[in-house]
Amino acid sequence: MAKIESLPTLERPREKAFHYGIDTLSDHELIAILIGSGTTDSSAIDIAYRMLQENNGLFYLVQKPISDLLNYKGIGNATAVKIIAAFEIAKRFNSLKMNNNEEPISIDKIYDKYKHLIGNSIQEHMYLIVLNGKKKVIHEVNLYKGNESAVNCSWKQIIQQVLIHNGKYFYIIHNHPSGDPNPSQEDINFTSQLIRESQKLHILLLDHLIISNNGYFSFLNSSENCA
Repeated sequence: MAKIESLPTLERPREKAFHYGIDTLSDHELIAILIGSGTTDSSAIDIAYRMLQENNGLFYLVQKPISDLLNYKGIGNATAVKIIAAFEIAKRFNSLKMNNNEEPISIDKIYDKYKHLIGNSIQEHMYLIVLNGKKKVIHEVNLYKGNESAVNCSWKQIIQQVLIHNGKYFYIIHNHPSGDPNPSQEDINFTSQLIRESQKLHILLLDHLIISNNGYFSFLNSSENCA
């Protein structure tokens, strides 16, 4: 593709955004704005298009570590950090939307948020969402980032966090990098113990969601597994 400067003015990403609105830009045009300038061989649009194509679109690109972005010619440290920062802002905005919403949190809303955060991660993560007596979010934290097959987080740590923040209800979310969201026996045992121990302290686990890139498993909707 020709350099951006050689394109008609209103076909250049920045000018197009000013004239028609930022929402009219394609994914690769938005990424091109973050890249800024290209190389002698490729324009910023070329590089952005290649990044999206090789990563099967924006959904998977935002999951990539900064080291992967640096593999593209024309993407230096400063540009890679800028792109990662933009992705992080989008993730945090999604978090704020859920936290500030006056409507009750649903399992689908939680999944919609966390599938972008950890659905495609190659490491297991465990997140805790703490709610008050009115079921409003008051605390949200990444409890643990583990290896490819295990999360080392105890039920005591979870309950302690809920109590510290004066929570009444809570959700647990973790991911399965294998792509299979169904619970292992260890997941079932862990959830059962967490339910028993939290009830002793008059706090309630609303659900334990296991997320993968193929969907999610809800213990709430499979209560027989939590017996």
